[in-house]
Parts: sequence; C-alpha cells; structure tokens
Amino acid sequence: MNEDPLFPYRTTPRRVALDVIDALAACPAVSRVALLGSLAGEGHDGWSDVDVACEVHGPDGAWQAAAVLRQAIPLRWHGVFHDLPAPSGRHWLLGESVFHSVDLAYLPPEAFAARLATSPATLHLDRPGVASTGRPEVPAVTEEYEFTHGLYALTKVMKGYLRDTADWDAVPEAFGVLDRAFNALRGRPAGTDVDDVMAEARTLYYTLFMERSRYGGE
Repeated sequence: MNEDPLFPYRTTPRRVALDVIDALAACPAVSRVALLGSLAGEGHDGWSDVDVACEVHGPDGAWQAAAVLRQAIPLRWHGVFHDLPAPSGRHWLLGESVFHSVDLAYLPPEAFAARLATSPATLHLDRPGVASTGRPEVPAVTEEYEFTHGLYALTKVMKGYLRDTADWDAVPEAFGVLDRAFNALRGRPAGTDVDDVMAEARTLYYTLFMERSRYGGE
C-alpha cells in the first residue's frame, strides 16, 4: 500500500533521519551525530520533521560533511538558518515529503556539546573525527530566506491542522505567503529543484483543501 501524502507513516521521519545519519557517517570529519526534538524520544508522529546536530572537525569539516550528504541524498531545496552559517540549514530531500524537512546543524565540538546539554537528544554516532583541509563545492546553499521560511511555515500550519492544533484559516494564509515568495525568486539556484518542491507544496495544499471540503469544512 502506498503512503498517503497527507497521512505519512509514523515510521517515515525516523527512516529519513537514519538515512541522513548513515550518509554523514561516510565523512571522516564527522565524529558525532545526534537526533534532537521529537525523534530524540518516542513523541514523534508521521508529520514530524527531522532535527539533526552533527559534530565536525577542522575548518572545512562542515563543508566536507555537506558535500558527502549531497552526494548520497540529492536535495530539492536548501535554506540557510538565520542564526547559523552555511552549510547548516533546512533541507528538503529528493524523494521525501515536504513534511519531512531536515534541520541540520554542523557544529564544532564545543557547540555540539552545548547543544546536547540544552536539548533532548539521542546520540547515533560517536567516534573520533579526522580534521583535514579542503572545502568542496556545495552548490545547494541559497540565500532565498523568504521562500525557505514560507515553505516551512506552510508545512507547519498544515501539520497543525491535521493534528487538530491549528485553525484552517492559517493554512490558505500561509500558502499565499509561500506563493508570493516563490514568484519573487530571483532565479533557480544551482543544486536545487524549487519548481518540484513548490509543485508538491501546492498539491498538498489543494488536496487538503478538497479533503476538508469533502467532510463539510467551510
């Protein structure tokens, strides 16, 4: 049976997380990887996104890890965080639902330890890291923050509506914000497929709209 796009399996977010961890483990600069948020315990559901902290060594370790991840799991969109430098950011993976974005922070040892001290976390990789020089090209880093924020905000309110924790009115409002951000994009950044990710977001929105209408929503 195929997975319902609006009602993904509860096991899917953890599968996505483990795929990311397996990919990062192929980079020698990576020493520890932890899951944060709901996936750190059993509080997740099928709509949960994926929060990952990755400890890296060396001045180019974050970029080396990001390049390895891109090779293993192609991206549809990558947006930078407002409080961490690239290549940390929010990732939408090729072949995965837009619900299952991956928030991935590449951190030096001290910052990684601080993050684990202040957030629920489960450690999935723990080994020595190998520092080396050499920054590979990672083309999927983009500064289009408004689109990134709009995509995340839409999926968040759709999840809230499906979880019965948000009103419907927030959903079309968030879709409008995303649609305007999409139309305002200055181009199509290399290493991304923004048209594909927008098409899925639009399909999910209209599918949810029809589902709501079917059961008497106004």
